[in-house]
Parts: sequence; C-alpha cells; structure tokens
Amino acid sequence: MVLTHGILASAAPWQADLTLLIEATMGIALLAGAVLARRRHYHAHAWCQSTVVLLNLAVIGFAMSPSFYVQLAPKIPQSLRKPYYAIAAGHAALGVVAELAGLYIILAAGTHVLPNCLLLQNYRRWMRATLTLWWMVLLLGVVTYVRWYVHL
Repeated sequence: MVLTHGILASAAPWQADLTLLIEATMGIALLAGAVLARRRHYHAHAWCQSTVVLLNLAVIGFAMSPSFYVQLAPKIPQSLRKPYYAIAAGHAALGVVAELAGLYIILAAGTHVLPNCLLLQNYRRWMRATLTLWWMVLLLGVVTYVRWYVHL
C-alpha cells in the first residue's frame, strides 16, 4: 500500500506538488511569451518572460534550494552513480544554468546595466537556446519528481 499525501496523489509532500505545478505553468507561460514575440508583441513578450524568470528565482530560493540542501547535497558526490541522485543533480545543475541565462538575457535586453562588450549580438538565438534549455530542465524536473515520489 502506497501512502499518498500530495496534491497530485503521489508520495510527494504538497510543497513538491505545488512546485511542480508552478514550474509547469511557468513553462507554458514561456511558450506563450515566445508566441508573443513571434507575433511582434515585444513589450508583452518582455513582461511575460521577465516575470517567469523572476518568479522562478523565487521558487528556486524558497522551494528548490532548501530541498536540494536537505535531500541531495549531503549525498554528493558518493551517490551520483545512482540514477535517483544523478537525475536530480543534473536537474539542479542545468537549472542553475537556465536561470542564469534567463537573468543575463533580462539584463542584456531589458536594461542598460551591462557594458556594450557584454551585450548580446543575436537575441533570438540566445532566447531560443534558453527556452530549449528551460524545457529540458523542466522535463528533468518531472523525471526527478516521478523517480522520487511516484511509486509505480
């Protein structure tokens, strides 16, 4: 008999379920933001994408980092040979890269904070690559969730 106590009827705590739902919603919002850019609604695109990146920073700070330091960090590096930990560590590492890329794009495209030598040359390529990376991280997050909390 499997105990369930989360929103999604898994063995996950409700905070993990909520985080997964928020992240999935943000992933969809990023796709909607890409559609806004394609339709040349650049102001709305900028607001949508920036809001998601900044909200994700809050989710990382309040939900994912504490979980990482309690559940995963004590097991590194000795347990990285086990898929249970390796997938979660990959998710965390790529997630940091995706968030930093999103923050960099916000600074480069939406502010005048960076010097000219640090500005992007091809915004479209950077944004597409970051969106692709973000979705890879989201999928790794789903795999991590299933691996940790769903007992088939």
